[in-house]
Amino acid sequence: MNPGVLSLAAALLSAVCYATAAVAQERTAAAGRKPTGGLWTLALVLQAAGAGLHAVALRYGSLTVVQALGALTLVLALPLHAALGRRRVRPREWRGAGLTVLGLVALLLSTAPPGTERALGGAELVLLAAITAAAALALTRVPWGADRSVVRALRFATAAGAAFGIASCLTQGLVVHLAASGLGAAVADPMLLVAAGCTGVLATAGMVWSQEAYRGGLGVALAAVTLANPLVAGCVGVLLLGEGFRGGSVGLAVALAGAVAAGRGVVVLSRPAPPAGRTHRVPGPRAASPAVAD
Repeated sequence: MNPGVLSLAAALLSAVCYATAAVAQERTAAAGRKPTGGLWTLALVLQAAGAGLHAVALRYGSLTVVQALGALTLVLALPLHAALGRRRVRPREWRGAGLTVLGLVALLLSTAPPGTERALGGAELVLLAAITAAAALALTRVPWGADRSVVRALRFATAAGAAFGIASCLTQGLVVHLAASGLGAAVADPMLLVAAGCTGVLATAGMVWSQEAYRGGLGVALAAVTLANPLVAGCVGVLLLGEGFRGGSVGLAVALAGAVAAGRGVVVLSRPAPPAGRTHRVPGPRAASPAVAD
């Protein structure tokens, strides 16, 4: 099979797995169940399958294109969630999802890979994981005053997206080292083994934090995770791996515009939905007052 076709197919199937896993997690959270039942197990299996397919897509395709296709997770999850709830996707949800996906695609397509492949060393990968863990714990554990359900969902979803994004960066770095030196890479740099352990910890923490985020609703939580994941990974690429922007200042402007659009989409999705079955009274003529006898 053509490598490009294989990468495209794997990326699309990965998005389907991630979308279905997100819906399963949200339904578990909405039902108030502990993350140990059948739906939670299904979500774990689908997350693992999605991660494996994502790795295959990255192995045979462009990082930018694969990450952009990952935004389809949000588009696929909304109608699936609506179908299970026996309702239609609200226009507001489509608008928010569209803004998030278009902004994310613009952001990803405006970045350019470095001229030569570079990977962070084991110590650098571990330090990156530690910084991410500290920031995520600050988001999820530090009291933030009046914490509405939407704000709480955004905090946990951002932490989950950051954990998933950095786990992807660690995975990519480990793959580069293994491809260059095989298992001997771990002998030359034992910190790579620690980095591998950090990858598993971050991926697991991301699952737990995303489960908590889905208590605030599917749309806002999944949009925040979908945005934070590649955004954090992209920052690592630009700041540490020598990636840049296509077209110089023009590419930077497109990236900033994409970030603003994606952020706006998350805001749209975070607005509370009207209660089900809510009706509006239509004003009509007031009933005549009964005559009062003298």
